[in-house]
Amino acid sequence: MPVREIVPILKAAILFPSVKSFLLAALLALAGYSARAQTYYLDLSYQVLTLSDNTLAVEKVVDGRPGEPPIGIVYRGLGVYGKSAAVGFRQGLETELTNFVQVQLPLRPTSGHTIVLCLRSLHIGETLGGNKQQATADLSADVYEHLPTGYHFVCSVGSFASAYGHETTGRHAGHLVQLLNDCFRQLGTAAWADAARQPARTLAELATDRPATLAVGGKRGPAILREVPRRGFYFRLDQFLANRPDTFSTLVVDTIARRYQSRTAAAQWRQVARVRPLLGAGVRAGKVPEGLWGFSDGRQAFVLYDKQFFPLMRQGSSFTFVGEAPVDPIHALAQAQRQNSTGLSYGIVGVAIGEAVANSVSGGIPDHTAEPMAYGLDLRTGAIGAFPSLHTTLRPDTAYVYVYQVSQNQPASARTEGGVVVVAEGREAGVLRPGKYLEVPCTRFGKPLRLCLTGLSLANPCLLVVPNTSQLNYLRIDAANPRQPWQWVSAAQGAADLDELDKQTSASR
Repeated sequence: MPVREIVPILKAAILFPSVKSFLLAALLALAGYSARAQTYYLDLSYQVLTLSDNTLAVEKVVDGRPGEPPIGIVYRGLGVYGKSAAVGFRQGLETELTNFVQVQLPLRPTSGHTIVLCLRSLHIGETLGGNKQQATADLSADVYEHLPTGYHFVCSVGSFASAYGHETTGRHAGHLVQLLNDCFRQLGTAAWADAARQPARTLAELATDRPATLAVGGKRGPAILREVPRRGFYFRLDQFLANRPDTFSTLVVDTIARRYQSRTAAAQWRQVARVRPLLGAGVRAGKVPEGLWGFSDGRQAFVLYDKQFFPLMRQGSSFTFVGEAPVDPIHALAQAQRQNSTGLSYGIVGVAIGEAVANSVSGGIPDHTAEPMAYGLDLRTGAIGAFPSLHTTLRPDTAYVYVYQVSQNQPASARTEGGVVVVAEGREAGVLRPGKYLEVPCTRFGKPLRLCLTGLSLANPCLLVVPNTSQLNYLRIDAANPRQPWQWVSAAQGAADLDELDKQTSASR
């Protein structure tokens, strides 16, 4: 793609932030274009698996990813000046991973289980932000045991790794081995005795096989998808999936203030509750527990991301949340180019942005760092990334949010005879009275929806969320709770509440 064709795209993104998602797509396409000229090959020759209980033997690693897509893109070099390269293996993914794990976990007469690891996803990449990079890797796989009758599905495994640094490309091989370590450790709790009851497959069938229990945690999925989150601390992803938080310590939810350097970000987060979990007793009372993954207040689950806690929203068989956008690469590169006077080459992207900056009508580049951004949590691996992503399988469609009030026994300070006004994306959606509900459609798939209440003396009357497009969304208002007036309820509970409101309305006529 010639520079002259890229510059107009970058100019538009600089002048009109609404097209930034299109810009990112263009940059990814550009990265793919330049990556065809070079490949970064992962080298596992110096890596070691660190399993304490070596009772496994791996017969083969099978690439079961549909279409065998690219593994990812990395940047060779420092910061925004790095050159992009595709990630690959010199001898192919199946060959090199099979050789590696067979050396680490050789076939022995004493091996307890001989397995095949069938990869379902593998993503390795880097995110540029200012002078630092974030290296990420995630992997999910199905495990099959080789029995005399064939290959039988055992369970699904997955993991995620992340690290920051000025140059992170050299960390990817270690991350990949870390993921394999995590996946093999997860087999320590596998139900091996149940494998024989699963259908027998041939080795050739594994790549296209889709076990009925592919969902994390079994046929019905993990408990967190079926139950109300229990109150307590999550220190690991599996605690969250099993809905078994640590309840030994007392949990206190504290509301905090957050300051932003960007005025735009500060305005978009205004009046949205920011919380953190604190220990309620003991030596470290009033402190956030160390090594925390997330927590639940008994109604809502929260995940820790980039040192902040954000409420999770059900999205099909996964979760989303609205977090803060990373360092704006366009703004960072523009700032770096302004300060650079040595004539250093920035590569094709830098030249295009530099030309757009130089010819910008406004003369300045807005900073979108820390603005509300949609993220997704992959329950198979624990990976957190932009939502929707290239791996999102949900159908982009209209989401419907039903906002309602049930209780009429509110304190005088929370009552308003005329009801409260529900504002969606700056526009009035309707007036909500106790015992009534409103339907709020949302057609901005994958974009944060901002909902606010006016007419009540609430400290945090606004909410940012990514509505679920796969089912109806129900949001109950608790006007007596000024800190957290918003309460998401399950589809079953919400439907039952609205049915009861309809019956009460019919009976009063």
